[in-house]
Amino acid sequence: MKQVVSKPMMEMNKDLEQRENIRYGILNRAFSEVGKTLADPNIVLSLFVRQLGASNILVGLLSTIRYAGWFIPQIFVAGHVQHQARRGFIYVAAEGSRCLGYLILAALILAIPNSPILLPLFFAVFAISYLGHGVGSVPRFDVIGRAIPSSMRGSFFARANLIGGLLGFGAGFVVQSLLRGGADGPSVQRYAELILLSIVFYLLAIGAFRRIYEHDSPILEGKPSMWRSLRGIPSLLRVNNNYRRLVGTLMLTDIARRVTDPFYIIFATEILEVPIYYAGMYLSVLVFSKIVSNVLWDWLSRWLDNRRILQLSSAAALAVPALTLAFANIGRNAGTSNGIAFASVFMLMGVRDSGKYIGKRSVFLDIVSQEDRPIHWGTLNSLLGLASFLPVLAGTLIDGLGYTITFGLVSVVSLFGLWSSLRIRSVPDALEPE
Repeated sequence: MKQVVSKPMMEMNKDLEQRENIRYGILNRAFSEVGKTLADPNIVLSLFVRQLGASNILVGLLSTIRYAGWFIPQIFVAGHVQHQARRGFIYVAAEGSRCLGYLILAALILAIPNSPILLPLFFAVFAISYLGHGVGSVPRFDVIGRAIPSSMRGSFFARANLIGGLLGFGAGFVVQSLLRGGADGPSVQRYAELILLSIVFYLLAIGAFRRIYEHDSPILEGKPSMWRSLRGIPSLLRVNNNYRRLVGTLMLTDIARRVTDPFYIIFATEILEVPIYYAGMYLSVLVFSKIVSNVLWDWLSRWLDNRRILQLSSAAALAVPALTLAFANIGRNAGTSNGIAFASVFMLMGVRDSGKYIGKRSVFLDIVSQEDRPIHWGTLNSLLGLASFLPVLAGTLIDGLGYTITFGLVSVVSLFGLWSSLRIRSVPDALEPE
């Protein structure tokens, strides 16, 4: 006999499911944030490769591998994701491969800490690990986008960043403790310990994601083709004006962010001559600023259009290199207090990153229809991946032109990013012809 479920019971079950999805979605983001903080590529791993003798170009290459490995695979994955009724398993498998790659990295550091082949092996395994991470991004975002109601997305992203920030703030002190060392810095084995700790939290993030209830998604008809996805990029940008402007805004701000982010810690330790273990303090400041700013972003998301969040985070993106220019002009002559004052740069980075995380996703979900999200999200992130190759150029610029000119150029690019964000129109206006 068929069981009849009353409408109030169905509503109650739906509310319970939404609460569970929000809870585990937040935990997934929070645990991932801690894992990223413990082995942060722009701070912890940049110091690691520098300690192994990496040049500025190789420090930039680390950032290139990180972002290119995460962004570029998404255009090739998006079409396949749309042909799956259940998509979460792709994320689980991809993140599992990253954990395996990190485990191999830690084993290599512990086994051959003084070998000249450690540095090239590190780059090779790191690249493979981040390819897996990139593959998992599209299905993860699609599952969470469907699991969280539209009216709660801004608040969800802000709360996820807040909880992740609280945990990441403590992780910064762990980094500071482990990276304390002698005059020559910490032993390379300490970096292996941080990588192993990050694996623990990435596995916790996978476990939380598996608890999110996923409904069957509509399956796209036809055979998936990465070449069809690539040929369709101009059409996607031409049809949706807001989507094109969002892509432009994020490309400009990401160019500025990725060119210099790996070099702020190098600038601090080599130009301002701060101790290496200050990296832990900078990480804590970075994460703490995410915590505090998320309270503001959460409040703003309830009262302002999501576009404003993106615009304000673009303004913060301009402030980061502009403030660093001041320190570049002061140099090492201002005394030891300069190292503490430089934490203000990482504070602004936290404000920038948390605002961009909320603004990017909220605006995207506002302007792209549900059935088009996987291909549009994959396309967006793959286009952003084109900027991933610029940190290598940044290393060359710093070697040839110095920090002052490099940070000045990045400030100009950030200014154009802010201008582009101001051109994104409200959703009703975007439907009108230009």
